Amino acid sequence: MPTARRSLESKDIPQADSLENVRRIVDAVAEGAKTKADVAERTGINPRHVLYGLHTARVLGFLTEENGGGFTPTEAAKALRGAESGSNEERETFRKAIQGSDIISAIAPELFSDKAPTQDAITQKIVKLTDLSESTAGRRAQTLISWRTQITQPSLFAGGVGSSGGADQDEGDDEEDNASA
Repeated sequence: MPTARRSLESKDIPQADSLENVRRIVDAVAEGAKTKADVAERTGINPRHVLYGLHTARVLGFLTEENGGGFTPTEAAKALRGAESGSNEERETFRKAIQGSDIISAIAPELFSDKAPTQDAITQKIVKLTDLSESTAGRRAQTLISWRTQITQPSLFAGGVGSSGGADQDEGDDEEDNASA
């Protein structure tokens, strides 16, 4: 039986749980932060988690990665920045970006369907399409489930009651973390 073709890199599978932090990172880049350290300084987010957020913003189409390193905001970033932080408009901008992402569509196409996909189903898709271990894939799947919750439950979005966002949030480090992730 042939094995599935693995086509996605580790850094392509988001691991930034907090959409609020992703927004703060996009804002920092749009305001001129050029390096991971610059973004960390402007946002107060741990540099390792800044890297997760930068790659998440790239996967969602808010940033593009430059050849020599660094990130640049896209037109989608302007739309995100035009929405008030924590607003329904911002949630919808995130929803559209998530649904429009080729990578998210490959691993969780039914993320916002009436019947949410299970974390296990997403985990298995990630394992099939990457070289990530099942435990790491499960952690990344948890990120997508977290996004669904943040988008569909406004009280949990961007500082709402019960929100777990913020600079000190633990993004749930993977055991397979490395500089390219």
